[in-house]
Amino acid sequence: MGCCAPGRKGLSAGLPKTHPERASPSGASGHRFLLARPRYPGKFPGIALGDPERKTPLPMNLEALRERLRSWWGLVVQRIEPLPGDGSARTFLRLHLQDRESLILILPQPGDFGLREARSYFLLGRFLWSHGIPVPEILAYQEPEGVLLVEDLGKVRLWEHPERNHFYPQALEILVALQELAPWFPKEAILETPFYDARLIWEREILYFETWYLQRYRGRRWLPEERARWQAFLNEALFHFTDTVVLHRDFQSRNLMIKGGRLYLIDFQAARLGPPSYDLASLLYDPYVEDLPRKRLLEIYLRLSGRDRETLFSEMHYTRVFRLLQALGAFVKLSCSGKPGFKEYIPRAEKRLWKVLSEDLKETLP
Repeated sequence: MGCCAPGRKGLSAGLPKTHPERASPSGASGHRFLLARPRYPGKFPGIALGDPERKTPLPMNLEALRERLRSWWGLVVQRIEPLPGDGSARTFLRLHLQDRESLILILPQPGDFGLREARSYFLLGRFLWSHGIPVPEILAYQEPEGVLLVEDLGKVRLWEHPERNHFYPQALEILVALQELAPWFPKEAILETPFYDARLIWEREILYFETWYLQRYRGRRWLPEERARWQAFLNEALFHFTDTVVLHRDFQSRNLMIKGGRLYLIDFQAARLGPPSYDLASLLYDPYVEDLPRKRLLEIYLRLSGRDRETLFSEMHYTRVFRLLQALGAFVKLSCSGKPGFKEYIPRAEKRLWKVLSEDLKETLP
């Protein structure tokens, strides 16, 4: 057992109920999503891209960083305030300027992945902003170092707002608008894989859950027959993924900021294409919050999106499970990686996962 394991528990490892009658006809397990041509190819104007030949290491000393910001963008920074990075390996700093204005500086995590992540953030952020999705405006991007300067959205996230339920209809409006951008999704902005497909689900959600939650937290592994049931569950799911939208893949209350009574979407750099119910399930089954009026919110989503109820329910039967597998694995991994605050959400995510594995969605959300 690993760093934050509570001990072995008599669980059935959260096995899904398989339905052979729902299984895919031959070839459906090879389902994939189609990627459209972007509307806005290439780089966007008005951004400080820097000179790739003049890349220098980022200074760790704050005074040296002040000088770098002055040389890059002419910023006169009065105070630098470190911010919590939540589950991210990036560094976030609030820059307090002379005129009481503040901006957010995002420094990449070390290595090539950090530079690619910053580039995806830049390209996707400009794409979403240009299409009217409320995201922080990107003010400058120093490409060689992977440094981003963005609008400061304040400190209030949806999950911690005392009247958060008031904002959920607005969150659904953002979600539907985001999903409608699939025909113009910029291919060059993709960070990892372009599709939420079988390989991603198996490796980044099912096996991720087994590695971090089951092995590190519960101290056990799946038996061969248990693994086979998860594979069958995945094959069934692929048969029901018949539509493709822009997928944030972490559309939950900690990635929605509130500023001036309006919601803003953050942490969008890993967006890709996938089934419409995944982000919806991320929002409705979010372990960070309780007592959400799911039935009412689902009705609002159906009205806004115009999607077929039966089709959506059949799809979300699977995506809500995959989402909670990912969340549980992430909570354990983050808890074991120097971020113990995530440990408190493990029991709530466990309870939610066992519940969705045992219930029929069509009965609980009529």
